[in-house]
Amino acid sequence: NLLHKRKKLINMAKVISKFHSWLIIVALLSLNIVEQAASVINATIPGMAKSFPNEALVNIELVTTVVSIFVTIFVLVSGVIVKWIGQKRTAILGLLIASVSSIIPAIINNFTAILISRAILGIGIGLANPLAISLIGVFFYGDQRAKLMGWRSAIAGIGTAAMTFVAGQLLVFSWHAAYWVYLLFIPTLVLFIFVVPDPEKSGALQRQEVEQEKEMAEAAKQGNEVKKNPIGLIILLTLLTFFTLVSMMVFAVKLPTYFVQSHIGTPTDASNVWSAVNLATVVGGFLFGPIYKKLGKYVLPLGLLSAGICVGIIPFVSSLWLVYAVSMIEGIAGSLIIPYIFNRISEVSSAKKAPLFTSIALVGSNLGSFMAPYAGEVLGMGTNAGLAIMNAGIINIILAIASIAVIFMLKKANVAKRI
Repeated sequence: NLLHKRKKLINMAKVISKFHSWLIIVALLSLNIVEQAASVINATIPGMAKSFPNEALVNIELVTTVVSIFVTIFVLVSGVIVKWIGQKRTAILGLLIASVSSIIPAIINNFTAILISRAILGIGIGLANPLAISLIGVFFYGDQRAKLMGWRSAIAGIGTAAMTFVAGQLLVFSWHAAYWVYLLFIPTLVLFIFVVPDPEKSGALQRQEVEQEKEMAEAAKQGNEVKKNPIGLIILLTLLTFFTLVSMMVFAVKLPTYFVQSHIGTPTDASNVWSAVNLATVVGGFLFGPIYKKLGKYVLPLGLLSAGICVGIIPFVSSLWLVYAVSMIEGIAGSLIIPYIFNRISEVSSAKKAPLFTSIALVGSNLGSFMAPYAGEVLGMGTNAGLAIMNAGIINIILAIASIAVIFMLKKANVAKRI
């Protein structure tokens, strides 16, 4: 049976040329830009407030947040849809919904219809979102898969920044015009239709199974044996994603308030620091592959510990430029964590379960971001932003210690099994 699968592996390798492989990479990475594109039109809110004076500002701000709500719901629905129509068709369906709904605010002037279109955009993004990650695991393996997991966050950051810039230029004409930026979804949709193979029909799923068997056999030799589709590990990784995002977003949310409370700078300075962090995450995303190749599973505690220390010492730093430096190190370290989590899910999940497990982890990510303001209040004991930031760093340090303990416990357990 294994020999038969390896023959399919050889046949699959012949079908996908190097150039075709690069086109698939472009398609999958561009899908990650779609994932984060809801916020690129935030600058339209003041203009919309003038156009709809009878609407409360909080309702107008919903054009951004309502997308996130529906994304969170439909990342789980995506796994069910995949079972019915397959991974490629689900991604295309999500992209088609997102492409159509995203440009509706450019051509209509009814606020209720605009809000509904943004909710539908969340549905489209939610359906496609898990496939941006799980399909990397379908078509790529080992070090290349790890490299692309890092690249996906880096490219998403660059792409989102580019779309935000284009939207800003279009805003010169009107807030309606800014929504035409979403036409940039179309090339991704075209690539998925014509370039990305159907995993269920092309033999890619069989190839993925063979590669996973080889990886797990190699891991077992090194004393790192893990069963396929381990529910316990997926739950742990989801919890890790949740608390990591809570920590990161508490830092982001509380930084402007901390700058004002400590007189270290202005909210604009805090915004500039956070922009520098986002640039650093792009660098970290590109570095993830080489670092993972050298350190393997120890990338996780390294990222958590480094990010935790950097965030934790922010309240004790008195120089604005030192805050910039420490924050950028945190950005690089933090960008090693999430790629590791999703790479790990791809390693241990079967082809059929990967979209669902990825969806579960993404729900943990979205809930972590959503809960950050509330967590910040608890961690800061009310209004102390510096204390909230310090405790957010401590959360990462605790997670680092826990991950090291789990790594050594599993290693010890696997060694004991072989004795």
